[in-house]
Amino acid sequence: MSLRLINLDCPSCGSAMRGEGLDTIFFCGHCGDAAVLEDDGLQTVDSTALMPTPGRHAGVWKPAWRFEVQVRVTQRVRADGRTTPDWEAGRTFFIPAFDLPLDDLTRLSRALSEVAESAAEVPREPIRGGTLAVDDALELIRHILIGDEVRRLDMLASVMVDVEEVSRSLVALPFETGNGQLRCAVTGVTVQHRAA
Repeated sequence: MSLRLINLDCPSCGSAMRGEGLDTIFFCGHCGDAAVLEDDGLQTVDSTALMPTPGRHAGVWKPAWRFEVQVRVTQRVRADGRTTPDWEAGRTFFIPAFDLPLDDLTRLSRALSEVAESAAEVPREPIRGGTLAVDDALELIRHILIGDEVRRLDMLASVMVDVEEVSRSLVALPFETGNGQLRCAVTGVTVQHRAA
């Protein structure tokens, strides 16, 4: 086994990027660009920030994935054996990319994916804690979609859900802090904060 050291210098401006112990997602505090740690080094990823809703403020910023996906639901069979029509649609999902319990991750993802975007330039503040890989984020989207199908009133027996990535970017999410919790300054959803 061989180890390879990788410089955590911003691929865009060359400034040092800072993170926490297990981070694989980094935002540059100098230029605001984002990068993901890959086998061959840091790879730049498009990035933006979501702005707090009026009356809320950003005490801390955390990373999230923003996905445009094509969703295809097929082979949907009800408990009585009848099939329902297949459907296909484009959707946008926001998946927090930092360490959260699964229930909080799912709740926050659902809430973020239902709000209208108010995008802005990435703030030049620390945005750390990015650990969620792209494949895991896409699997969570699939999990959310299956959950949506199960919650419908027609007693689902089985379903096939396919998610095809169209595009992805990283997003800086604003949070208010207090009492060991983070409150999303976009949705108002409160999640447990796991300190590094």
